[in-house]
Amino acid sequence: METIENTRRKRSLIPLVFLVLLFALPPLLGWVFYLNPHWLPGGRVNRGTLIEPVRSVDSLILNMSGDPQMLDWQSLRDQWILTVVNRGNCEAPCVSRLIEIRQLRRALAADRKRVSRLLILLPDESGRVIADPPLPGLEGTHVTYIDPENLNEVVSVFDLERVRPEDYIFLIDPRGSLMMRHQIESVKPQEILKDLQMLLKASANWVTGEQ
Repeated sequence: METIENTRRKRSLIPLVFLVLLFALPPLLGWVFYLNPHWLPGGRVNRGTLIEPVRSVDSLILNMSGDPQMLDWQSLRDQWILTVVNRGNCEAPCVSRLIEIRQLRRALAADRKRVSRLLILLPDESGRVIADPPLPGLEGTHVTYIDPENLNEVVSVFDLERVRPEDYIFLIDPRGSLMMRHQIESVKPQEILKDLQMLLKASANWVTGEQ
């Protein structure tokens, strides 16, 4: 009799276990794909170059343009950060990249609140730092600059001895890790957008973002 009762109890638990798995699987898969975007099906997130292993940006000392304070990385937690890195003056090509990341963010519609924009200005060849470039129409971009004494760490994190920063749009994930870069000449904006949409979808269950 007990055996029959135990069997019934086990059978009654099957629907409950199924429901738990049904609701737990999407966020679990989102977590897995977020941590390992290269596992996504082909044609999804493959237009950007994955940076492996990812590199933490938390230790980078970025001065805020027009503000005596440094950038607070914690204030950007839970945000995907579209990042432009530029040497010297932010002239026409630099502004063009900033406009591109602004348009990418707008194209994300409601998900745009989970994406921030960052400009990192490096010293020019003479070591001069452009601390406060005029960027009309690009309000909302976090404009920062690097002092020469902190340049080596930025060069290391962004691998600037191997890649030319002006050729790329970089992506920092909500954990504060540099994880992807897109080469502007070879990747269309629509393809960058698809990568972003897939990453945002994969992390939608646990990255809340800000307005």
